[in-house]
Amino acid sequence: MSLTGVKMSEEVWLTCLTHALSTETEEIMGLLLGDIQYSNGGNATALIWGASPQMRSERRKDRVETNPEQLAAASAQAEISMILAALSISDLHFHKMTLTTGRTTRVIGWYHSHPHITVFPSHVDVRTQAMYQLLDSGFIGLIFSCFSEDAQKVGRIQVIAFQSLDGKERNATPFNTGSIIEDTADSRESKSIKVGGGSSKLEESFSHSDDSMDMTQSMQEALHRSNLDMSGAEYVRKEVPLKVVPANSLLKLEHPLNSFTDMQQVLFEEELAACKEAISQNIRDGKIHPLSFIHHNSTYQATLCKLMEYCLNPAIRALEDSLKGNEIRLSMLMKEAKSLDSEVHGRENELSSGSPQRGGRRKAC
Repeated sequence: MSLTGVKMSEEVWLTCLTHALSTETEEIMGLLLGDIQYSNGGNATALIWGASPQMRSERRKDRVETNPEQLAAASAQAEISMILAALSISDLHFHKMTLTTGRTTRVIGWYHSHPHITVFPSHVDVRTQAMYQLLDSGFIGLIFSCFSEDAQKVGRIQVIAFQSLDGKERNATPFNTGSIIEDTADSRESKSIKVGGGSSKLEESFSHSDDSMDMTQSMQEALHRSNLDMSGAEYVRKEVPLKVVPANSLLKLEHPLNSFTDMQQVLFEEELAACKEAISQNIRDGKIHPLSFIHHNSTYQATLCKLMEYCLNPAIRALEDSLKGNEIRLSMLMKEAKSLDSEVHGRENELSSGSPQRGGRRKAC
């Protein structure tokens, strides 16, 4: 089964994009949660309403890895069914998501970032995707290319959704720019994020300087195809149209921003684990040199400051803006409710005042 489309909620989009922008020197990754929707025409669409950012077992600029235990744990949590409800286990996020939505939430894809490099998947990405599809043919992969520039030196972000095909059956897939979501630094003034030919309300702008990225899309595609040819092209990519839609258009979620808040926690836990690992590697005879201890703790504190500046503070501001919007909407609804109440009371008074008059007339007759 091959997917014909992907629909992702705006909150998951925000989670994945913020996660990708959390570091420009290393790749990040996470899992996508949702379900597959089948239509009578044979089309299969991946519906994504949750994300599970993963802690990395290896931090590299050109590759990302996570522990198999984490993947298994995320899958098990996402696929919790009503069996746990009978056991009164309700403290798991994915279980709550399954209960509130009425649909089983499972792992249906993965995402990772490409800082400073092209959005197209490498032969390693394509092969990894193919391995996932052996377990689930509807599995989808997303790549967020960030911290790069276009030919006019304008910062841009590109996102692509893809699956893998057997390279023996198909030499290459057509290059379709319409399947790539792109956002540039001046998008707020000129255009919204392109989503499969449409647009989204998420009109955030990002910009970063990188003189090494000065290739057109055709040059990037040529380089990507060349790499596939050199690697033997055991598998090739198939681009899948991606749309970013409001969460309520997919299903009703009690807390649609849970994935976004979980991502913040993962980032801080990951940095803490890295700090502890660095300290443990410098322990000799049960002791660590004071300068090494100060160095690693200073690095950890500096990293926390960056996370607060680039991830946590924007998240707080976004939530505060959302709160203000909800308060304005609540105020408008309360005014409308009062207006309706006064209208109802007015009609009741008219009816009550009219009844005795009619009764008096009957007596006079």
